[in-house]
Amino acid sequence: MPLKTLLAALRDTPWPLLCASLLGWLGLLALERRLAAPGYCGAWVLERPGGGWDALLAALWLNPPMQWLPSWLLMLLAMMAPLLADPLRQLWLRSLARKRALALTLYCCGYLLPWLAAGLPLHLLGLALLTFSAAPWQAFAAACAIAWLWQAAPPRLYSLRACHRQPRLSPFGWPAAWSALRSGLAGGVWCVGACWAWMLPPLLGGGGHLPLMAAISLWLLLERRRPEGAPPLWSWPRRPARSAQNA
Repeated sequence: MPLKTLLAALRDTPWPLLCASLLGWLGLLALERRLAAPGYCGAWVLERPGGGWDALLAALWLNPPMQWLPSWLLMLLAMMAPLLADPLRQLWLRSLARKRALALTLYCCGYLLPWLAAGLPLHLLGLALLTFSAAPWQAFAAACAIAWLWQAAPPRLYSLRACHRQPRLSPFGWPAAWSALRSGLAGGVWCVGACWAWMLPPLLGGGGHLPLMAAISLWLLLERRRPEGAPPLWSWPRRPARSAQNA
């Protein structure tokens, strides 16, 4: 059952990752209280949606990336830390004891880089949906539609399977450090490919973006901890194959 699988995944997640995720959630809550206009996961909310290109350019000028970068990092820490249980456990078991801390650090740094690169395009896409929609709920509906469509897309399914691949690690010298960093980069790229669309609904969730983030985090954890060959949690219905001979 999905509930049993989810509970087992939470129990199996190492406590440092759970603590890191908790720190991310606490940071988001603290940042939420400091914002004058919360609702865009730490960034801005337009007062007049549907403004088109003028509103988009004005919002970009008033809200540089450094303004939403802290909330983006906290969002990644809260949502993605539990997803790293399996790769970090493999890295821990397959690394030398004196090199484990360095290997884990390099993996996490490599994993973070693709998500940092994806932050700006995702925020631009979310803001574009908001500025070209007549109402905020339409932008949110469009973000949910994009997430559900990408959920069953073949590139997304390929990225999800690639997240289960065990990296090739070198045990000694600088090749060990490079392989840990390279594995983190590859894991981050495939994770972005599998999860980027699910980051859009919280960006446009308004005042309910934190509960929405929590629900999506559990969904992604449930999906990631399923066996590699298991069917996806949701996919387009396939047409039955036509028989070679007509009956």
